[in-house]
Amino acid sequence: HSCHIPIITQKIMQLVPTNVHQRNAAERAIRTFNNHFIAGLYSLNNDFPLYLWDKLLPQAKLTFNLLRGSRMNPKLSAWAQLNGIYDFNSTPIGPPGTKVLLH
Repeated sequence: HSCHIPIITQKIMQLVPTNVHQRNAAERAIRTFNNHFIAGLYSLNNDFPLYLWDKLLPQAKLTFNLLRGSRMNPKLSAWAQLNGIYDFNSTPIGPPGTKVLLH
């Protein structure tokens, strides 16, 4: 009977001091996305059923990453860094929950 023990590698870890949330990039990004999503909810049409809020997440994520700069290359958006340049002509974006008239 043999036992496999994983080898622990040394990694550099940067600790954030207690109660200093502005230094933690992940916490800041989460707070910024929450604010972005709530602002999108306030822009909804009054007749939009709020139980469908989860259907708005893909567009909120897309617009957030289009607006947010890449940390690796500040000249690009986070979306462009991961997926390439977004083509607004082929896939236009409108405000979420906008009431439209189709004929």
